[in-house]
Amino acid sequence: MTVTKEVEVVLHVKVTVDETKFTQEFMTEFRRIICPLYSLDDHLEHLAQMYARGVVNDRAFIEGYGQASGMGIKFEDAGGMATTLDRLEDDD
Repeated sequence: MTVTKEVEVVLHVKVTVDETKFTQEFMTEFRRIICPLYSLDDHLEHLAQMYARGVVNDRAFIEGYGQASGMGIKFEDAGGMATTLDRLEDDD
């Protein structure tokens, strides 16, 4: 028997950056090469999402940012939870 469930996972992440590294030139180049992020908050959210998915950490090279330490990027887990939304399918 297989069971499929939809689960919502929430991870709270604290992201620290050196805001002096996020110059207008950096922002313009990042938008041109990587994706359209327009504010420091956009970058903080983007970095947190990548961290939550396990794609980056604060000791790594991060595509579009370079070495995390060079941009002052640090991540900290700030709690979280998982909730089963409902039972989607039983296969007997």
